[in-house]
Amino acid sequence: MEAAARSQKRGPYQRSHERRERIALAVLELVDEFGHEGVTTALVAARSDSREPTVLYHFPTKEHLLVAALDRVDDLQADLSGISDGKAALDLESLREVANASVTAHDRRLRLFVMLRGQAATSGHPAAEYFASRTDRALTVWTGMITRSQREGLAHPGLDPRETARQVLALWDGLVLAHFSDQSFDCGQALVDGIRRLTGRNWVEALAEFNRPDHGL
Repeated sequence: MEAAARSQKRGPYQRSHERRERIALAVLELVDEFGHEGVTTALVAARSDSREPTVLYHFPTKEHLLVAALDRVDDLQADLSGISDGKAALDLESLREVANASVTAHDRRLRLFVMLRGQAATSGHPAAEYFASRTDRALTVWTGMITRSQREGLAHPGLDPRETARQVLALWDGLVLAHFSDQSFDCGQALVDGIRRLTGRNWVEALAEFNRPDHGL
């Protein structure tokens, strides 16, 4: 009886969650096809096999819909990079690939990101809460990865992991914005080079090379 009751309570919530996910994916597909300017509630409803009132129930405005699409992009990138939690290793090669893919393969997603990033400065805008939450999650993940790198001898032991994580995130966002107006540089390589410097990995590797026994020093 109790198990059945719990199952019934989870049922509507699960269906609601799945509906939101389906709507968010539909918005992202439309962004990829038409750009964020071409997204309408009617198109989202048709693409997600929903009614417009249902779409508006879950996402009251177009801005909420676009934020949901960005949230979906974050999930996809986390899956690709394998850094969805702080227990993951800091894999610079994977990061290079993810960074390059994010600025070359999905120009319309990038334009959406830049547009909402600017609007997030407006208090009360749906993107403001999204970017604040996104930054907090990313800080937690990167703090964990940098801490692990310190334990493994791949980052300078004297660094503050959280402050270094904040600098890495600022670097990544800055490179994305720079690449939006100038595609002449390798964004992924610039990110990896910057992370190596910010975490002290260059220093750690140079010191290990210097102390190799076969150098006779």
